[in-house]
Amino acid sequence: MGEEKRSESLARADGSSHRIVLPGVKMDLAVVLLVLGCLWFLVMATDLSRVGEVVVLLGGSVAACGWLIWRTRRAVNRAARHRGDPERDDGTE
Repeated sequence: MGEEKRSESLARADGSSHRIVLPGVKMDLAVVLLVLGCLWFLVMATDLSRVGEVVVLLGGSVAACGWLIWRTRRAVNRAARHRGDPERDDGTE
């Protein structure tokens, strides 16, 4: 039959809890949450219509989501190249 692939965690390449490959993404997530919280307080403090509030918060959330997706893909591709895994490296980096 065919070879079975061993499933690996992207966050912990060797399976241990001591070595984390994506610390930059975790820091970006913390910063994004802080910025979105500040944006929410700013929107509540200003006199915007309900539609304006939704547009500002939705725009900030979409931008933050795009940023996190981009950073995560970069980190995963970098880790795949470091391990020499050709299946995860799509050549975009």
